[in-house]
Amino acid sequence: MTVLINSVCGEIPNASLGTTYIHEHLYVYPSEQLKYYDYTIDDIDKATAEAISFKNAGGDTLVDLTPINYGRSPMLLKKIAQAANINVLCITGFHKEEFQPKWLSEMGDKDVYDLLVHEISDGIGFDKIKPAAMKLGTSYNIVTESEKRIIDIEGNVQRDTNIPIVTHCDHGTMGIEQLQGLKDAGADLTHVCLSHVDLAEDVDYIERIVDMGASVSFDHIGRHLADHDALRVKMLTRLVREGYGDHICLAGDMGRKKYYLSYGGKPGLKYILSDFKDELAPQIGNEAYEKMVTTNPQRILIPKPHGVA
Repeated sequence: MTVLINSVCGEIPNASLGTTYIHEHLYVYPSEQLKYYDYTIDDIDKATAEAISFKNAGGDTLVDLTPINYGRSPMLLKKIAQAANINVLCITGFHKEEFQPKWLSEMGDKDVYDLLVHEISDGIGFDKIKPAAMKLGTSYNIVTESEKRIIDIEGNVQRDTNIPIVTHCDHGTMGIEQLQGLKDAGADLTHVCLSHVDLAEDVDYIERIVDMGASVSFDHIGRHLADHDALRVKMLTRLVREGYGDHICLAGDMGRKKYYLSYGGKPGLKYILSDFKDELAPQIGNEAYEKMVTTNPQRILIPKPHGVA
């Protein structure tokens, strides 16, 4: 059955998603503070060049996980998508408390709920570009009261709209707590993907997350080039052998200048589809590898039709 997915260039059939990274940043501006300079990706030409390198390596779709108040710009993402001839999906939702907008605390829960539903139903800003997913985040080793509130609100939004959720787990922590909060709010955990959990470097923890019904994103690949990401390969190999391969997505979360080839960094967006594949696929097989960049992210991103149990 064909399902239409919101891209920044309009609706596309789910079959067009192809090879997909579920957590990336093509345009991001976290703050004017100097300490976030490396995290600022604001050169459209360089972002386009990076997206083209992804395309040339066999990539089709990038999900830009830049949320509200973190430099989100769906219109600029549209320009990049058109220039690079790839699919780009944008999001609604919020980051961890450090990056939440100050006005959020002044809004009632119903107002925040309505804001998110409005973006999902009617589109973002004057351009009316609709998001394909929603983001939430938690802090390192803690879920603050503000973050608990957003988990509850977004769980309600997901329950009512079926929009997928991709989360930020700071240094990989608080994944179980995120899922429990979402479950309590009525969210469908089969359309929830927890990011950065590979940073915890704990396979048992990742298996507990998947056992709750969610999926995970290994998205700090490319940080250990000296040994070809040997630990990530080892963790992924164990997870596949223990039956968890259908719930793992691969991405780079390469929203820093030092990771972009176009900024003079490395390894670039093509790395997962080239050098890393050469390391991982021989250990788990091509079919298991392909699931992590095609079938698995697609299953998460394709919302369940209303009325389907």
